[in-house]
Amino acid sequence: MSDNHEEEGKQLQVSLDKLADWEKEMNQVEKDAEIYRMKKTQPMYEKRRSILKTVPKFWYIILAENEDFTDYISPEDLKFLEFIEDIYVYYPIINGEADHFRDFDLTITFGENSLIPQQEITKKFRTVVKYDGEERLVSEPVEVQWPKELTKINPVAIKEKYKGKDKKEMSLSEKKKYREGMRSFFSFFNWTGEKPGKEFRYGEEIANLIVDDLYLNALKYYILALSDEGDEEEEIDSSEGEELDLSDDDEEEEENPTKKRKL
Repeated sequence: MSDNHEEEGKQLQVSLDKLADWEKEMNQVEKDAEIYRMKKTQPMYEKRRSILKTVPKFWYIILAENEDFTDYISPEDLKFLEFIEDIYVYYPIINGEADHFRDFDLTITFGENSLIPQQEITKKFRTVVKYDGEERLVSEPVEVQWPKELTKINPVAIKEKYKGKDKKEMSLSEKKKYREGMRSFFSFFNWTGEKPGKEFRYGEEIANLIVDDLYLNALKYYILALSDEGDEEEEIDSSEGEELDLSDDDEEEEENPTKKRKL
């Protein structure tokens, strides 16, 4: 009986080893398929990019209508995002320039306007595999010109002002501005993923949301936003009709006092 158990145990181990090998092969197949998809779709997204630049406030509508995105940033940021005229994602693996096939460059372009300097910002994100196999993003800080209205809460500028000084010299007002600035979308560009609790909190979440969802499904979100806007207009039209009906009822009540509700 024990011999049978031992034999079954050996057979199970052989099967488990084969499954482990299968899993490795499957992971490689999925990786190859993803790289193939990236290579085939990159020219199409490049083509879409040039078209979207002609659609007014396209990316603003996508971002402002997404509850997850707006939860990650400060409400004061939204009016400046109106001037984003381009969002573009590039995968270096396409040209064999990446350590990990999911590494990507995220480019955000602000067009000409009076509230925020015109600029194109490219932030590079790299995938790091932790000891337990879990993947996470890291990035390098990249320079961004803040909106004129928000320069007073720019954490980088505030930190530079007190460089070489005792942190105790920072006033309560400056500390409040610093913390407020750390919640701004513009602090996202300074995010590294290496200083939890000491930098923009939702850097990885925003990067993944844009790259894995908003960028890929941009047209669907845009059409949905336009559809919702149309529904709201219909609701307004119908409510205007209801107001007319109510006024008619009021007139009837005035003409027929006996029909009034009892208090």
